[in-house]
Amino acid sequence: MKLPQSVANRIAAGEVIERPASMLKELLENAVDSGASDIEISVEEAGIKSMIVEDNGYGIHFDELPLAVTHHATSKIHSIEDLDSIYTLGFRGEALASISDVTNLEIVSKSIDENNGGKIIIEGGKIIEHKPAAASQGTKVIAKNLFFNIPARYKFLKHISREFFLVKEVFDMEALVQPQISMKLKNNGKVVSSYIKADTLKDRIENYLSDSNIFRNLIEIEIEKNDVLIYGLFSNSKISQSIRKNNFIFLNNRPIENRVLSYAIKNAYSNAIPKERYPLFFLYINIDSSKIDVNVHPSKKEVRIKNEREISGILYNAISNNINSGNNFDSVNMEVDIDKDITPTFPIQNNNFYNNQDNVNNLKNNNDINNINQAVQNSSNKNHTESYTFNNTYQKTINYNETNYNNTEFGEYTRAIGQVFSSYIVAERGNEMYIIDQHAAYERLNYERIYKTLTSKKIEYEKLLIPCEIEYKDYEIDILNSSKKSIEEIGIKFEANSKHSIIIEDIPIYIPRNQKIEKIIKDILDIYINKGDNNNLEKIIKHTCSTISCKYSPKAGDKLSNSDMQTLLDLLEEENILTNCPHGRPFVLRLSKEYLDKKFFR
Repeated sequence: MKLPQSVANRIAAGEVIERPASMLKELLENAVDSGASDIEISVEEAGIKSMIVEDNGYGIHFDELPLAVTHHATSKIHSIEDLDSIYTLGFRGEALASISDVTNLEIVSKSIDENNGGKIIIEGGKIIEHKPAAASQGTKVIAKNLFFNIPARYKFLKHISREFFLVKEVFDMEALVQPQISMKLKNNGKVVSSYIKADTLKDRIENYLSDSNIFRNLIEIEIEKNDVLIYGLFSNSKISQSIRKNNFIFLNNRPIENRVLSYAIKNAYSNAIPKERYPLFFLYINIDSSKIDVNVHPSKKEVRIKNEREISGILYNAISNNINSGNNFDSVNMEVDIDKDITPTFPIQNNNFYNNQDNVNNLKNNNDINNINQAVQNSSNKNHTESYTFNNTYQKTINYNETNYNNTEFGEYTRAIGQVFSSYIVAERGNEMYIIDQHAAYERLNYERIYKTLTSKKIEYEKLLIPCEIEYKDYEIDILNSSKKSIEEIGIKFEANSKHSIIIEDIPIYIPRNQKIEKIIKDILDIYINKGDNNNLEKIIKHTCSTISCKYSPKAGDKLSNSDMQTLLDLLEEENILTNCPHGRPFVLRLSKEYLDKKFFR
């Protein structure tokens, strides 16, 4: 049978309005399209209870208010040909109609060319009232009780703090691409975020980041050719982050998601930042609207772009060539022709030597370098006493009874010879020589030990002499409180000190004291703030292990004593550590005496 129109409307509304954030996106796009120079948003309970969006744009004619809440009614396109050249953010004629189907909606508006304003009230898609009303120029939309008539959809909303995080994310994205508009966001009557009018995108990004250190380490890239303009700010090799955030792509002033462009940007950083770290970037692309298709999905996030691979190749080369630039905002002007067939020079996605089949075959044929699993065996019958000290580098002193090493199966053990370039350890065992990347080896060792501690749930604590205080915004603290139980499972105990900070009095002993404790913990907690309840505990544990182990470990360039190096080799054998660091890089190369003799014609 044919569904009643009321049911069909609710289904259609569900495709457009999934949560408060998607409702705000639609209302913001309408406000921007109206020519507004000032937009103010106010929400209660993250917009579930109420959301008010007020602008000073052109407004809606009194007679057109009923039409504004009618499905497929719009003034932005008139024919099918118009879909090929869309210049506005909204065009479907679905936003207000869909919102009215799932909320109690009120619109007060005054058109720029009318003396009086008007008001319309809709409940569950039905017009209850339409009458003249006093109003200033612009439009005020009030949406209350989201999903009051669709309980099933309401049940799937996340915690209020998580929903507000998504609302703010939409607000920030729109602000980042509309510097000429002043914007303000209030939550429960309190101003949470505010942007004043800015002259340039760069000024708006600086306002958004509110961190001068990060802003100083952004590289400005501008590429213009024919009908394509690419502008962006990208982090240099000094700045990276543990999770994907502050990664923005805008196409013709519309925030989008595009895997091809994102992949090109990530690969441009493959040799500049660790594999499991991510860059920051703000990318703006403007292209002839006839070369894009935004009519793919109701959310309008998925967009098809003509010649997107050519554009991604240009991006890759521009970023990789300037990623180590020491000049702040060293503008890069490039003359390119995107109409030509450009093949992006992407590197192999995984730089792990052992994942390259040609290299593996060469190893098998030449027997030059073998996997450490074939060379390093577990030492046995070791008697020693251990003591730990943590200074600028990870140290472990051991008192050896060296005669016991003669009782091992082969009567030999791996012995540290020295260090080269303050980065690599040279060692020998029997008729084999090893070259070991000290940072990657230490990192893997620390990762395994912290992982065992967290998975065993036998976490020891040390009380801080001075409690550690970390500042957060009030909605971020709400998210952390909602995830408090799982956070404590990785050894981080905290109490909310106020609406703006948390206090930590006991610190798990796996966190190093030679680092800034606040920075390490904040890096770990960021994944909860950005992902909320979507986190898998195993993923969180691995993220924590990776974060801490990297900060624990001596870096390339750190000088190690012979005792440090020997301790590392002993522990690697004791733990039977694999040959890759947590980021996937190999850390051991092996050369046989037979191979060296052959090379020196012995």
